[in-house]
Amino acid sequence: MKVVRRVHMYLGLLLFPWILLFGISGTLFNHPQIGRDIDSRSLSGERLSALTGFQPWDPGELARQVVEQLNAGSPSRYTLDPGTRGAFSGWPLLAAPSAGGGRQVVILRLDDGSATVSSHPPEPDAPAPPFAGVAIDLPGYRMAAVQEQIKDLLPKIGVDAAGPLRAHPKISPELRFGMRDADGRAWNVTYNLGTGRLDGRPAGARGWPRFVEVLETLHKTHHFPVHGGVAWLWALFADITGITLVVWALSGLAMWWQMKPSRVLGALAIAAAVALAAVVMVGTASDALFGNVGKEDP
Repeated sequence: MKVVRRVHMYLGLLLFPWILLFGISGTLFNHPQIGRDIDSRSLSGERLSALTGFQPWDPGELARQVVEQLNAGSPSRYTLDPGTRGAFSGWPLLAAPSAGGGRQVVILRLDDGSATVSSHPPEPDAPAPPFAGVAIDLPGYRMAAVQEQIKDLLPKIGVDAAGPLRAHPKISPELRFGMRDADGRAWNVTYNLGTGRLDGRPAGARGWPRFVEVLETLHKTHHFPVHGGVAWLWALFADITGITLVVWALSGLAMWWQMKPSRVLGALAIAAAVALAAVVMVGTASDALFGNVGKEDP
């Protein structure tokens, strides 16, 4: 148990920066207004209807019309499942540029007609690359060329595939390099090998986004890159952080079990935690997996 306590403590000290970063950045995803000076106000369904004429949509009625249209053009006959009721997932997001920079965003609830209106400040002052969006045609160095050369690989190595390999329509590698313009300004340039288009930002911290956005970018950075480098170390420490959370949970249980006076109360707390977690996790998974989860695959 002395070893367990030492591992529990020193893992926490070693991984302190990563635990803190993932904890803070994970919270920021649910609260995007933090660190961005976003000013929000709410509009009731009655107020929005009086201003625009928009009326809430009935998800059940909309589902009925969808099924009717499906039956009209299909040899099969479909009926609404009486055990479920229609419900909207997600929300409409409408945006317009602000007169003084930044943007105005409206998030609407379709089922009750209420809305949230948010004023977003301008992005940090970073000059846009004059070459952004320029297409550079190098046919031999595009994902289309890779696809053409690799498409018949699977049958040649004995893998039974129903069709040729295809490049992912959204995920492409990029070429990164530094470049200077005629005025001597340094740019970090990216060349998308899927679309053939250029983009970039000014070199150095001057072109960085807000601090909270940097944290969120770090949180979402995953996979071990094939080229190694610092990003490989980041993925390694992300793995170690995940393992540390598992070790904390198990070592915490072991240390609790050693304290005999608290076993009964602790067991009740663990049972309640497991039951609550099961309900929330199963419900959230059912919601997330309701539709076609593979719709973004090629």
